[in-house]
Amino acid sequence: MYNHRIFLLFILSFAMYACSEPGPENLEGNVQQLVQQNEYEEALDLLSEADGDSTVISQLKINTHLAYANYLTHEADHLAMGDRMADALRHFRRVLELDETNSRAENHIELIEGIYRQMGRDIPEGVAD
Repeated sequence: MYNHRIFLLFILSFAMYACSEPGPENLEGNVQQLVQQNEYEEALDLLSEADGDSTVISQLKINTHLAYANYLTHEADHLAMGDRMADALRHFRRVLELDETNSRAENHIELIEGIYRQMGRDIPEGVAD
């Protein structure tokens, strides 16, 4: 009986430890939840703190930058459109750094840069963090 209790306590302790570790599955769920809540900066901060350069983390970064750029382009407050478009452009460029074959990012970059050219404005430089 005593050994059985120790064994159960060990299993319970191990399960609690395993659940507390921020593994890729937990990270993915946390990032997806933040993105659904339009908390993109927090999601990107979480990803920047993630260990390693796994394909899961890379894909999460790509998806988060794409979602953020799309949000800035189509859904955010229209009063600050100039700032939003510059930020969206930076996020689309980050996607291309992470995945140079991403046609969605390429198309949006061309579109946004074309708008800047038509307006006779300088195209913002840089990429998102």
